[in-house]
Amino acid sequence: MCVYLSASEAGVFWDLDECRIPDEMTAAQALEKIRQILSDGGHRGPVSIRAYGDTTGLDFQSSDIKLNHFQAGEKREKMTKVLEDIVAWSGENPEPSVGMLMIGDLGDAEDDIIEVLDLLKIRKNYRFIIVTLPPPPPTVVIVMADLPRGG
Repeated sequence: MCVYLSASEAGVFWDLDECRIPDEMTAAQALEKIRQILSDGGHRGPVSIRAYGDTTGLDFQSSDIKLNHFQAGEKREKMTKVLEDIVAWSGENPEPSVGMLMIGDLGDAEDDIIEVLDLLKIRKNYRFIIVTLPPPPPTVVIVMADLPRGG
């Protein structure tokens, strides 16, 4: 996978509620994995990571991540903050830059976020990697019922 050979800063915008840290990893290991994925894809510059969601109990052991705590049910507020941060980050980083969105359902902000990403791609030569989780497998419901017995 070739992300985009760049020495400029990559910005990561991570929805912790939608893209959870796997049970077998610590928060610090997840951060290292994100950096490794970008590096393996050809990115050679610094990486800034912003995480959004319920940060209770997460130990990132790092000062180079910006944590934005949101309670469950604050989807609109969280996505508004993600959008604001993407715009602020783009103003601080010259083109071309790489952004990574680790986001599931965008909710009501989907059209706004897509519009901003398209504008940054067209006008500032930015590249964005969108990471989403695969949909969960369908739930199979087995209903057991007492069948009438012949007799």
